[in-house]
Amino acid sequence: MMIISLVSLGCPRNLVDSEVLVGRLADQPFVLQQEPEGADVVVVNTCGFIDAAREESIDTICEMLELKARGSVKGVVVAGCMVRRYGADLTRELPDVDAFLDISDYSDAPAVFRRIHERAAGDDSPGRRPAGTPFIGGGGAKTATVDLGRALLTLPHTAYLRVSEGCDRKCSFCAIPGIRGTQRSKPLDVLLAEARQLAEGGVRELNLIGEETTAYGSDLRVGGVGGWPYGEGIAELLRALSSIEQLRWIRLLYAHPGSVRPSLIEALRDIPRLVPYLDVPIQHGDDEILKRMRRGTPAASIRKMVADLRSEIPGITLRTTVLVGFPGETERRFQNLIELLEDACFDRLGCFAYSREEGTSAYELGSRVSSRQAAERRRRVMTLQREITARRNQALVGRVLPVLIDEVDGDRAVGRTEGDAPQIDCRVQVSDPLRVSPVAGSFVEVRVTGTDGYDLAAQVLEPREAAR
Repeated sequence: MMIISLVSLGCPRNLVDSEVLVGRLADQPFVLQQEPEGADVVVVNTCGFIDAAREESIDTICEMLELKARGSVKGVVVAGCMVRRYGADLTRELPDVDAFLDISDYSDAPAVFRRIHERAAGDDSPGRRPAGTPFIGGGGAKTATVDLGRALLTLPHTAYLRVSEGCDRKCSFCAIPGIRGTQRSKPLDVLLAEARQLAEGGVRELNLIGEETTAYGSDLRVGGVGGWPYGEGIAELLRALSSIEQLRWIRLLYAHPGSVRPSLIEALRDIPRLVPYLDVPIQHGDDEILKRMRRGTPAASIRKMVADLRSEIPGITLRTTVLVGFPGETERRFQNLIELLEDACFDRLGCFAYSREEGTSAYELGSRVSSRQAAERRRRVMTLQREITARRNQALVGRVLPVLIDEVDGDRAVGRTEGDAPQIDCRVQVSDPLRVSPVAGSFVEVRVTGTDGYDLAAQVLEPREAAR
């Protein structure tokens, strides 16, 4: 019996890779445990997107190798984006790693783990991998069905549905196309099969992900001809998924502002199972910086998109991501971003300082911004966002909202509203003075009683009160 421990770093797309990897072990005698100590094999699924992510990945790998050197684990496997991007360097610089798994369908993972387990059983002394051990891993484009049969690593009632892999955009700051390749959408019937499998297993909240979800289907052949027009396929997919009755909430992440079409707005407005939520990274608010970033969407179009969404879908929650410190970002251009954020009042926002990435077209751009100045601008953006979030949260006090319960501890629980994606957005701290006793995975009606930073405080309503 193998004991496997998995450390999954990075974004939800990486988490789905981890779930696929564990799912490939379904017919193997193994136990998955959270803590690495005592494991036969520790797998580190790395993120190689920006400097901070790579540093976290390397630090985690080194921690696992220290456990191996002490005999607390028997083998260390490194997988994911860093292997795809820096595989040759990693094999040379980390000789104590037992195997490397490139991004693939991970069908070769069981054989890799068995080999490590069998070798450890024959010789328990720690040491480097034998000379000549190959760089292991499939690599290449994934098939359309690789996410079927994966082992969920999320809470049982929520899951991610990866609608596509790779990206055709050429954003100048982004290394993802070089890591994940060009866009490859899954056929609609494959996605429906996967979603039904998840729903039959107890999933009630489905979060759609991809490098650019709103480009879904533009590369597929539909009815023997080319794919859906750019930006139109996602609405077709959402309508199809909404037919799965077990699903209560369907949420869309990673939209591009240039592909938010009227058909998508109509779907979000009219289909009850689609929560009024859209994650749409704008990256900046100054036209010259957006042009340098090769985003293809000017600030005026971003403003119009926000206005259209708020006009057609009252109460929609809009999340975005912005990048500060990009080459050429003067104080005036940064102020243009601040002004757009003040006007748009995004409900949720993530802000990152620019990371200069080899292999991207922005790598050689001049007029660089110092890391200190980029960090200060990030601080200013997040200070503004805290004020916006505080105002929006305060406006919710007294309102009755549906909440999905994630955790329960006695007469207190933690949940999320429709406007909160798992792991990245706000939470609701729920008290249960009436002993209604919600369980994890249930939907309850609560009355918001206060705010605490980014979180809300609320009380569960009696069933009679909730029914009014």
